[in-house]
Amino acid sequence: MTEIPRRDPAPAIRTYVAPRSHRVVSGPGAVARLGEHLDRMGARRAFILTGRSVGQGPLPERLRAAAPDRIAGVFDGISAHDPLDDVAAAVEAARAAGADAVVSLGGGAVMDAGKFVTYCLGMEVAGIAEMRALLTPPIPAPGERQAMPAQIAIPTTASAAEFTGVAGVLDRESGAKRRIGHPRLLPDVVIHDPEAVLPTPPDLWLSSAIRSLDHAVEGLYGPRATPYTDGLGLEAIRQLLHGLPACRRDPSDLAAISAVQAGAWLSLSCGSSAGTGLSHGIGYLLGGTFGVPHGICSCITLHHVAAWVAPAAGPELERVAQALGVEGAAAVGPAIARLVTALGQPIRARDAGVPSREALLDLAPQVLTLPHVAGSPRRPADEADARALLERMW
Repeated sequence: MTEIPRRDPAPAIRTYVAPRSHRVVSGPGAVARLGEHLDRMGARRAFILTGRSVGQGPLPERLRAAAPDRIAGVFDGISAHDPLDDVAAAVEAARAAGADAVVSLGGGAVMDAGKFVTYCLGMEVAGIAEMRALLTPPIPAPGERQAMPAQIAIPTTASAAEFTGVAGVLDRESGAKRRIGHPRLLPDVVIHDPEAVLPTPPDLWLSSAIRSLDHAVEGLYGPRATPYTDGLGLEAIRQLLHGLPACRRDPSDLAAISAVQAGAWLSLSCGSSAGTGLSHGIGYLLGGTFGVPHGICSCITLHHVAAWVAPAAGPELERVAQALGVEGAAAVGPAIARLVTALGQPIRARDAGVPSREALLDLAPQVLTLPHVAGSPRRPADEADARALLERMW
């Protein structure tokens, strides 16, 4: 039997860096206090950024009612994976509206777009060429005294992108999903209103929550894990397991939605600090190459990657197993697969829009270059090893 090497033990000295402080407001009806948050930050011309489905629903009007005479415009053209041309159009629309605040309303793509738009407005980045240049790090850092528009995030899915200072953008010219990151990109205010989730299609809500489960599980065996991030990840799993089955039974259960929102918050705080692994990395490839939504990517990748790394991450996955109510690291992957199936979500790439087995396996060379490989408890030894992992997902 081939021995699977474990990642080198963590160094004796570990560093945890807390993210920039921001305000999190949660509970039914929290959206109605938008005007108070704008007042506190001195913002008079708020610009709503959203996607087409949310933009055509009741939420934009609720925001207008919550902040009378202070909504300078609405842009509802953000689509999945944040294509750069969508985001560039949003920047120009916000600039034309004289926006001094960006209110992001929607799922993870909209949350990321809000960060990118805020950065471009504050740093006076104009034109798609200048924006494309930002996608090659490092980005110019805003000074401590650099004025930036206020940024408020109102998520309608459970991806938890509102809790990071990182934004992913799809550059259609290269076909690659690229990221920019800086602590000043973190939203100033996050509003978790379970009532804002009610118009979200149930399948979108449930699959996005598996993305949050992905943050927690991979964070527990992440390369920068600490006792603090472990605590966040384990409680995130408990909250998600409490809320998700109830949301499946009754999508209007506000208490269950709130539990999932809490789990998403905790999970992202864990994963972004501790680091994530191959489930996330391969998910980015599936999304950028085939247009698979982020949440569905995690439905496909997480249970397979958890099973694949189990021989090299036994102690870490033992704790995940306890939180999931199963016994042993090897049981984690199958338990996640059962959960995803019970929520009515796909667990195979063939059922999520990936056109062929060959197209999936062709990603193997890109898997080897993912930044997530270095911190994974188990790493693909070569292209054949990466193809074998992808084969599991087909």
